[in-house]
Parts: sequence; structure tokens; C-alpha cells
Amino acid sequence: MHKPHTFRTCLALLVASVPTLRAQDAALEWTEPKRTAAAAVDARAETLVDASRRIWELAELALKEHRSSELLAALLEQEGFTVERGVSDMPTAFVASYGEGHPIVAYLAEFDALPGLSQRVAPVIDVLVPGAGGHGCGHNLFGAGSVGAGIALKAAMQKHDLAGTVRVYGTPAEEQGIGKVFMVRDGLFDDVDACLSWHPSNENSVSVDPSKALRSFEVTFYGRSAHAAGAPWKGVSALDAVEAFETGLNLLREHMPESARIHYVVTDGGQAPNVIPARASIWLFTRGKDWPEEEQVYEHVLKIVEGADLMAWGEEHGRPERGYRAPEVDVFTGLYHYNPNHAAARAVHANLVLVGPADYTEAEHVFARHLQTAFEVEPDGMHTTVTPFDPDAAPEPGGSTDVANVSWICPTIDLSVANWPQDVPAHSWASTAASGSSAAYKAMLVASKVLAAAGVDVLTKPELVRAMRAEFEEQSKTFPYVSPVGPEVMPGLPSHMRGD
Repeated sequence: MHKPHTFRTCLALLVASVPTLRAQDAALEWTEPKRTAAAAVDARAETLVDASRRIWELAELALKEHRSSELLAALLEQEGFTVERGVSDMPTAFVASYGEGHPIVAYLAEFDALPGLSQRVAPVIDVLVPGAGGHGCGHNLFGAGSVGAGIALKAAMQKHDLAGTVRVYGTPAEEQGIGKVFMVRDGLFDDVDACLSWHPSNENSVSVDPSKALRSFEVTFYGRSAHAAGAPWKGVSALDAVEAFETGLNLLREHMPESARIHYVVTDGGQAPNVIPARASIWLFTRGKDWPEEEQVYEHVLKIVEGADLMAWGEEHGRPERGYRAPEVDVFTGLYHYNPNHAAARAVHANLVLVGPADYTEAEHVFARHLQTAFEVEPDGMHTTVTPFDPDAAPEPGGSTDVANVSWICPTIDLSVANWPQDVPAHSWASTAASGSSAAYKAMLVASKVLAAAGVDVLTKPELVRAMRAEFEEQSKTFPYVSPVGPEVMPGLPSHMRGD
């Protein structure tokens, strides 16, 4: 669900009014705790790469990542973490903890694949398992890399007697925007001092670029079946309602804010052409530059639902004795716009400069160039520098992420590391291939070291924790957090994705 670059909201007006740390003040030298953390990653490199490779091969989809989740949870347990499984009514969600008291450093571990992106590690389209999932967003790297960071920070805490707590959150179903939303709702991040996240990308950077708010929901229309040739006038087509609804949505595009988005797929269009469909469903994302804009679009969409249903039923609308049943709207999740933290961003960026990019071989660059050629972009291989930190956000929000919901509960920042070639898009066959390649695993270990080093800063620099907290509290005044899903909502998927 992430776009290739990290994305965060602009705080230009805020930066001048709260304590911040310049990059050169944060951490530009190898302290002994950081050396210990980096050495811990190196010592476990084979284990972490093996875990990432196994998750890439499993390619389990949202809320079904049973083996992937257990693999990471068991690895943390073996390293001395206490692991609570099945949190927030999700069997594949977990929280692993080591230490006690504050500061509390949180790492996020994702592990769900994308549907239909099965692909071999090859420079051309070469499906591994037809119709199966694939790690086109690199969550096989994300999960293992974050686990590596947690283990490395624990090693530094033990050797150097650093006080505090490290937690690794196993967060399922990010591609459906589910895991963190429900874990945040249930208070699992309430006491965290810093959430240090990362994401596979095509560049090495830390940014404060924005994300879009998103709501995921399914609309189910009901009709009345009849013989489609013999007596179609006796039926009411639920599929007609879906098509009328689609027409309304596409007419709305001209009149909604330019920063808003609507995407949809028909998940149930009936069973056979000669039977008037009595049920039809459509799954949608509505997005806005922030949550208020998304709500504006969503409320308009609900009116279109009413209109489409009225068009399908006509004079029989609202008459249950004629078989009428009102449409149902099933909301799965809501993702807020991101609340970035410049103080955290500068600290993580300084540690990215300290660790430096991965050292790719010529063969790895050649593989990258083949993938780039397939997309007709400049074949310049992997990104081998660190993009300078820019305190100004991009003018237009990009993708969406459930990390954004965490960012309204505690100071949060995201790191990007070049796991696939420059300008090769995420959510593609090429990013799936790249995510299972040796270059990707090298970059994953870089992410582990950067996040562990940044975690050391949080545990040893109280001025950094104060700066992050002050900025967070000031920005939080602009958007008081209320969970987008109520306590009665259970984590769930659209109708076509609920099977085993």
C-alpha cells in the first residue's frame, strides 16, 4: 500500500515553534552501543535473510499470514522477547517486548503479500504460482528487517545496561489497512515514546512527505432473481444497481477535490447470465488529502448508494413485501493522514548517513538494470547514495498507510531503503522479483542497523525524546484522534477474500 518513497505531512509552520534537533546534532558517530547493535545484525544476517526469504516464498495474504507471523514471533521468542500473540482479535498480530519502563521504542513488522503478484526472481515476467500472491511491496523484508532492529537494540541494551523497553509489533494486513488501525484502537501504542518504522523502496531516504486518508468499505445491493430471458421484467437486478452506482461515482470525479481519489472493484456480479442477480457487491477505497476531506467524499458516495438503489428498484423501492432489501455498507477500516515528526526524522536520517547504503555487486546492478529496462526508465541500477533530508513536505499526498494511525498516538517516522531499482514501481512483478533478490536482503540489513542505531538514540538522548514529544503534542492539537473504527467493529475483509 505504500508508495515507493516515504510520505509524511508538512509541518513547516510547526517546526519553528517547537524544539528540534539538527541532523549534525543527532548521531553522526559510532558509539559503542551502536557498534554492538550493528554487530548483532551482522551476527544474525543469515538468520534474518533466511526468514525474509521464507516469507517471500510463503507470500501469505492479509489476515492469513499464519506461518509468516509465527516465524517472526518465534524468532523473537528465541532471542528472549516476551511475545503476546493474537492481539486485537487478529490471530496473526503480536507484540514482542523486552525490558521495562521508559523510553519505549516501537518497531513495526509487516508480512502480508499482495494478491496476484506471484513472480520468480527473474528480470522478465515469470509467474511462480499462477493466481497466487507475491511480495510486490517488500513486506517480507519489512517484517524481518524490523525484527532484526529489535533484536539488535536488545543486544545493545544488555551489553551497555541501557534502560527502557523495546517492542516489535507484528502488524498484519497492511495492504488492506487493517492491522495497526485495530491495534491503535485497542490502546497498544498508547505508552510508546518513539515508533521507528521503515519501508522497502527504490531510494535511501527519510522524508516528511504526506499520505492520503483512506476508507475501505464494501457496498452490497440486493435485488430479486428471475429468468433473464423468460421474464426479466419480474426481476430486479442488483448488478444494475452496482452499474448505476459506478456511473454516479465516475460523474462525481469531476466535482470532488483534485486531491481526492476513488477506486473500486466489483466483488460479486451474480452467478450466471441467465439469472437476474439478486445480490451484487462492490469494494471501494475513498481517499482525501486528510481525514476531513475523505469524510466529505465518503458522505457524497453514500448518497450515490441511495440513488443507485432507487434506480434499480423503481416504484418497488422500499417495499419489503415485494422483496426489497436495503443496500448494506460494510466499513472495514479507516486510515488517517500522516502526522510526521521532524525531530525523529532528523535523528533517523543522521543514522542512515552513519550506516550508509548497501554495497551492491555489479551483478546486482545488472539485474536492477534489466528490471528498469522493462519499465523503460533510465537503467542506472540501484540507488547508492543517501538522499539529503528535506524538511519541506511534498505538495501533494501520495499513497496511504495504517502507520498514519500510529502517528497520531505517538511520535512516528519512516525510513526508506533501496531494496529495488530506482524508478521501478512498487506493487509490480518487478518489485516482487526485486524483493526476493540478494540486493534486497543487503538493503534490509541496512534498515535493521539504522533503526537499531536510532533506537539507541531514543534510549540515551532524553533531549531527543523531549523534542519528539513536544512536536507531537503541538501537531496533535490540529487533529484530535478518535478511532475511525468503533469497538464493535471486528477486523475483516471484503466478501471475496474471506475464504481460506
